[in-house]
Amino acid sequence: MTDELSLDNLPDEVFVALGRRGMEGIPLKECTYQCDGKELELLHFRKDKETLKGSGVEEVIEDWIVKCKTCSRTFTIRCYIRYADGERADTRVDILDDKGTNLGWLGSY
Repeated sequence: MTDELSLDNLPDEVFVALGRRGMEGIPLKECTYQCDGKELELLHFRKDKETLKGSGVEEVIEDWIVKCKTCSRTFTIRCYIRYADGERADTRVDILDDKGTNLGWLGSY
């Protein structure tokens, strides 16, 4: 396995709970702007770790800064990965626009 990161390291979809109706998949690797372009280029990757005091939970924040090849705009796919006792518990995904404004939760995987 190579250490080089690419968008292939992210899942194709994240999921949103629909209450008692199950889960719905939402595409992760498409432009967040109106063009809905599906060709993204990874510009930069950043990773930060934080341990939540006294809980045995560690949160890792991964920022995947990408550029849409269709509209040439950038945005960030931010993954909040929680580990409990060293094992991955869940991952929440938010989207940030080109100005760094958090557009909110997209889904989880």
